[in-house]
Amino acid sequence: MITIFGTTYFTIGAGFVVLVLAAPFLFWFARWLWRPNVEDKPRRVRWLAVGGTTFGLLLLLAVGLFWDVYLIGQRAKELCRETGLVVYRRESTSGFAGSAAIEKWAKHGFQFVETDHSGTAYRYEIVDGTTTRTRIDSLKSEYLLSLVDFPVEAPNRGVGGRIARRGAAITERRTNEIVAELVKFTIRYGWGDTAIINTLGFVAPPHTCGRDQNGEISFSESALDIEDLVLAALRPAGPLG
Repeated sequence: MITIFGTTYFTIGAGFVVLVLAAPFLFWFARWLWRPNVEDKPRRVRWLAVGGTTFGLLLLLAVGLFWDVYLIGQRAKELCRETGLVVYRRESTSGFAGSAAIEKWAKHGFQFVETDHSGTAYRYEIVDGTTTRTRIDSLKSEYLLSLVDFPVEAPNRGVGGRIARRGAAITERRTNEIVAELVKFTIRYGWGDTAIINTLGFVAPPHTCGRDQNGEISFSESALDIEDLVLAALRPAGPLG
């Protein structure tokens, strides 16, 4: 990931490696191409012809490797302005639905969390220091944490499928009213980087853009996440009566 003139480009640099490796071959190809045409010309003319052709071929290769990276960077610059956390109101509750990580949420004072797996509801609590999972008839929580990921409309084919909106919201289950919502975007690599990653078999997770505590656009771990959303919307209360 590099930033040039205020625009961030998402690349692992595989394209630069390809350019470096291709440069000697393209130089040889340019010499072969021009040899019968400039071999009787002065040295300066020969090298200008060969060098110009090599540079042109490298430029065409660079455009092929990085054009979608450019388009993705430009689109991300626009979309990342739409990220952020919005809290419409703050509520008090003992727990919420949409998570099973009671160990995490208990540290913040929540008494329980609930989930629904294929129509079967479970409540997670910590009883005498032990995490318990209890099957319940239905979800009892007033509030639900939900995650929604979907592709972003892209004006250019090179961007299609490379950027996705990561939406998360706290809703009141009875009214389906949104209490708070968090918007982030995941940004994947261009075709060149993706081909190298798939060929070599290593893991390169997509970048994420969001907002930090100060409201500034962030591509790092300082960006607000699900935990910030929950704690901003829900205030831990006493046990459910």
